Amino acid sequence: MLEGFRNSLAQGIAILAQRVSTEPRYPASRRVPSAPRTLAGVTITPDTAVTISTVWACLRFISQTVAGLPWHAMAKVKGGSEIQDKNPIDWLLYSRPNPEWSSFQFRETLTHWALRWGNGYAEIERDTLGRPFALWPIHPERVKVCRDPNTAVLYYEVSNGPGGGAGIEIDAADMFHIRGFGEGVVGVNVIDYAAQSLGWAKAAQIFGAAYFGNGATPTVVVKNKKALSVDGLKAQRAEFDNLFKGPYRSNKAAFLDNDADIETISLNAAETQLIEVHMYLVEEICRWFGVPPHKVMHLARATFSNIEHQAIEVVVDCITPWAKRFEDEGNYKLFGQNRRNLFTKMNMNALLRGDMKSRMEFYKGMEFVGAYSPNKILQLEDENTLGPDGDIHVMQQQMVPLEFIAKGPVTPAAPAPAAADTPAPDQAATNAMDDFNRILASSEPVHG
Repeated sequence: MLEGFRNSLAQGIAILAQRVSTEPRYPASRRVPSAPRTLAGVTITPDTAVTISTVWACLRFISQTVAGLPWHAMAKVKGGSEIQDKNPIDWLLYSRPNPEWSSFQFRETLTHWALRWGNGYAEIERDTLGRPFALWPIHPERVKVCRDPNTAVLYYEVSNGPGGGAGIEIDAADMFHIRGFGEGVVGVNVIDYAAQSLGWAKAAQIFGAAYFGNGATPTVVVKNKKALSVDGLKAQRAEFDNLFKGPYRSNKAAFLDNDADIETISLNAAETQLIEVHMYLVEEICRWFGVPPHKVMHLARATFSNIEHQAIEVVVDCITPWAKRFEDEGNYKLFGQNRRNLFTKMNMNALLRGDMKSRMEFYKGMEFVGAYSPNKILQLEDENTLGPDGDIHVMQQQMVPLEFIAKGPVTPAAPAPAAADTPAPDQAATNAMDDFNRILASSEPVHG
């Protein structure tokens, strides 16, 4: 039996090795050439990209929205599922993944890393029985995903710092890995792929700042018809800087001597469509992160009639994929393959917390069909329950099966007489005998 197990294991490893034989020892996260310095003349890295306001807004919206969803350990039970608040893993997910991080900070950081570097990592610390009792985030610049060329087993190399150096190896089963968009085990770095778009946005940002910093005036050339000495040129340049450089020194008059002329050689802000470029780049950056523009305060195309549908698209197209990434990784890494009906779940209904009207309509509908009791609604609103009477589920009485409607109205049967009005059997017999005797006494004799 042991020999058979060994042969099966060896065969499985061989098959796995053939399946991943084309993958390098260090799976890459980049398939396109990329350089930090873009064609716009600015350098774009995961750190410098965050200085662009739209990038910051996209990162903040996705990471904080995912972090704010209630994340619980659940169990499948008869009739549905229920929260396992006594399970230690539920404490890690909902309250405290480790003594230094809250659940909100943990998910916000890992989502933020996965958006900027393509991957978010956290080491799973286990007790002597192999049960998770802490999750420790690790910066993506310290982690390298590796695959053993002999066994094809995946593991992680963690250096002591971003610069490298000797570190440790962590098994794949002990690394909580949130992978962003990609084709393999490593998520791609969206900053690398979007570098040219982000470089354009950064260049427009710098141009706008420099334009207003120089007094919001176009570049000019001073043509001196008579030659000036070196000191004279320095004095002329210092005079112009003193007059125009800075946002508080615009629209001043310059007095030139030496028979000099001024000529404009650059475009102004209106000719370069600076405002229009900034508005377009907001939408361009939102495409890379999958965030609707109205969620980064770009409401140019938002109307009263479509804003509700845009909010629905946020949940379906933007937040749900990231929530699913956390759920899938938690199900496998924290519970294992033999989960015994345990799983993790993020409650999307929390996104309605600030919308009182939508919450009221949702609760009303669930109570109307008998799905929610008053106590259930109060619990979801973090309010005190009503006691046993609040656990009663109600439904509209007018709702009847269609077959009864097709048969027409049903005439109710006459109610049975009350027990008190029904004479006892002995008394009834006595009354019947008395009536019979009275009939006989009143009858005339019959003559033969």
